[in-house]
Amino acid sequence: MSERPHQTPTDPAPAAPAPDRRRQRLASYTVRNMVYSTVLVLALVLVWWSLTYNPTEQEPRRVEVASTAAYAVDQADWPVWVPEPGQEWSPTVVWFEPLEGVPTWHVSYVTPDGEYLAVHQADGVTPAWRDAVLSGGEQVGETRLPGPDGAREWQAWEADSGNAQNAWVLDTEDAGTVIVHGTAQEDEARALLETIQARD
Repeated sequence: MSERPHQTPTDPAPAAPAPDRRRQRLASYTVRNMVYSTVLVLALVLVWWSLTYNPTEQEPRRVEVASTAAYAVDQADWPVWVPEPGQEWSPTVVWFEPLEGVPTWHVSYVTPDGEYLAVHQADGVTPAWRDAVLSGGEQVGETRLPGPDGAREWQAWEADSGNAQNAWVLDTEDAGTVIVHGTAQEDEARALLETIQARD
């Protein structure tokens, strides 16, 4: 039978390595410094943002209707229907130029309810012109709406999508064809039409 080597009680046990306190201290400094740096960067970004933030830049730029309307009145051979709906209506696009080869007056707005509503007017319109404005809609009836010469019967049109989901069409003897269309409902179309002036 083999004998184990004899160990005396006085033999020292192998010592555990002493903790490297310097390394621990450096690691805690590194984490602390990273937190301080992040807080400092966030504070600088917040200060920069507060100095440069301008809420008015978020609002859409209002276009000038009057000058283009004056140009349209000068160029058109018919009275131009110019809306003046007030400050709650934001004009977005205005032009007088050919559409499908037909000189056309166009002005569009964001309505007080946040919808889109536009006016197209031209004389001697073609089927291509009507298709371009009405975006594949179809006539669904008639409704009585105001205008600069009083209330008349307008054709009511609807489309499944696009900027002519709701449209109202009037063929006049002296002012050509007027189409009011957009995503707005009839009450806002009526409110816009009540402000229209025929200018020639």
